[in-house]
Amino acid sequence: MNSYLKCALSALLLVLSNNSMSSVTEYTDNAQPVINESSEPLSRSEKSTLIDKTLTVFEENYIDTGAIDRVTTLIRQQHERGRYRSVSTLNDFAEVIGNDFKLFADDLHLSLSVKRADEPVTHILSEQQGKLTYNRAFETVSYLHGNTGYLKFNKFYSADDAWDVADAAFTFLQNSDGLIIDMRDTVGGSPYLAQLMLSYFIAPDTPLWSVVGRDQSVSQRSVALTSSDHTRFQSDYPVWILTSQQTASASELFAGVMQAQGKAVLVGEQTAGAGFYVGARKITEKLIFRISLSKPILAVTNTNWEKSGLTPDVATERVDALDVAIALSLNQ
Repeated sequence: MNSYLKCALSALLLVLSNNSMSSVTEYTDNAQPVINESSEPLSRSEKSTLIDKTLTVFEENYIDTGAIDRVTTLIRQQHERGRYRSVSTLNDFAEVIGNDFKLFADDLHLSLSVKRADEPVTHILSEQQGKLTYNRAFETVSYLHGNTGYLKFNKFYSADDAWDVADAAFTFLQNSDGLIIDMRDTVGGSPYLAQLMLSYFIAPDTPLWSVVGRDQSVSQRSVALTSSDHTRFQSDYPVWILTSQQTASASELFAGVMQAQGKAVLVGEQTAGAGFYVGARKITEKLIFRISLSKPILAVTNTNWEKSGLTPDVATERVDALDVAIALSLNQ
């Protein structure tokens, strides 16, 4: 296939799949939740009661039990010292106190959000239209020098049709002699799409990760699927994954499995260290806690990357990662 035809097919793939619908994040990313307008004033007593209720939800659900006492103490100290005196509305409460939970627990997933009383309780984040929504967050599919494929996507989009876009991308790339996957801007998303995409590289039924709750019980075991359209990438196929400090959560899950299974070389920066599964718990009819409830454990290494992140095999600044990976591919 000549280079002109490859470029034309790449452009066609992106045009045919280019939907501009709004998206949701099923697992996580670093975006702030979209907070509905709620300017109802909070009295001092209402604020105190709300803090107590929020802390109760945190204490009863948070995955990292070792952090609960410290975070609870710090939040109460902030309140007692008057640091929340300027918090006057529910929106203020969600933003200021939600950010303190994230800071004190050192957990990128934690946040509070406001909803209408008639809206369902959900951990799913809404995204504004842009690169996190266009074409189900798949940005570029192309061929580089030396017949190396290049794939850039910005989130593991949770909608079912994102699987179709992923399948189309990998079908287009199946004649490549190696693949660079650019995840420097991939903020997270659905672990189910990550599982599908991993299944292009890893043999069916291979254990990928398990999910462990705060009581250390295993609630889920994920394996490579049999649904991939081809097996081109499953043996003797070089992959380089580009990482940055923004590579987070489900993105770290994908990159971590690929690295642990010996299927990819990570090139770039240490990743964000967002290694928990997130869910939602109701505090009141209008206030929701987006909270970490469990954690995935990589099957090969029996590890989780919360707070530590993934260490690249080839360390370099994010701005240089693509050039370094291209050089590696040409020397393959």
